Amino acid sequence: MIPILDSLNRTRSLVRRPAKLAVFALTVLLVCFPYPNRLAQHLRHWSDPNALVEPNAPELEPLFTELSQREDMAHFLQSRPQEALRTVEGFVYEKVPYEWDWNTWGTADYLPTLAEVLEKGREDCDGRAVVAASLLRRFGMRAELVTDFAHVWVKTEHGDTMGPGKRRAVVATDRGLRVDPKALLQLPKAVAFGVAVFPFGREIIIAVVLWLLLINRRSGAVWNVVALGLIVGGLVLLRFGGANYHARKWMLEWTGIAVMLVGMWLPMIAERRRRGGGVAVATMHNVATPSP
Repeated sequence: MIPILDSLNRTRSLVRRPAKLAVFALTVLLVCFPYPNRLAQHLRHWSDPNALVEPNAPELEPLFTELSQREDMAHFLQSRPQEALRTVEGFVYEKVPYEWDWNTWGTADYLPTLAEVLEKGREDCDGRAVVAASLLRRFGMRAELVTDFAHVWVKTEHGDTMGPGKRRAVVATDRGLRVDPKALLQLPKAVAFGVAVFPFGREIIIAVVLWLLLINRRSGAVWNVVALGLIVGGLVLLRFGGANYHARKWMLEWTGIAVMLVGMWLPMIAERRRRGGGVAVATMHNVATPSP
């Protein structure tokens, strides 16, 4: 056991549990968002996502000019708006290759500005949606950002584009964010997908810290090792289950969660059994020893 954790395990539960929870939360935060300033920017951007849609930004001008020269967008918008949406979608996919936020920004998630997307030249769904919405507004179409917590796309009066999901959980409007309470049921799906695509090595750091916070000297070395194996094994199953956002493997996901929970409970169960055994031995000893 690490000395500081051993000392923490000997403190009262009123102190021990909140302290362990704080250590675990801090670990998750630092592993997923190692740059606090970028996390602050991310949260600020999500407070008003439509502010990132900039149809008149100078950085957008080359894309607007190229697309205008390729296609008669004005004609499409008036007579075939659906085709206009598909054209913009394909153009953005071509000009902004897909890349995970971790590889681009070194963080689990980041909603970038239009200038940041075009400077990097690559982005995931949210950055691509910012570019598409900006282009659509430049062509005169109303466009807003939409998310289901795992994917971001664009909503317009002629339909959705940029790979729309099945349910709009949050819509960025001129009056602020509009949240659909029923869509909160999408959160487990989003979390599973996030776990599946995040770097496995960093998730191992979180798993090991969780394990260290759960184990105890009284649990026994064998039980502690088995618990670690179950936590990591459950994590692997969860990753496999949630890897495909549109075709999830529910059985793998729930099995992974169940295996992880067993791994988390195992040290506590082993500790209680040892305590119970110790109490029983002490009681038998007192009964067998005659009083002086």
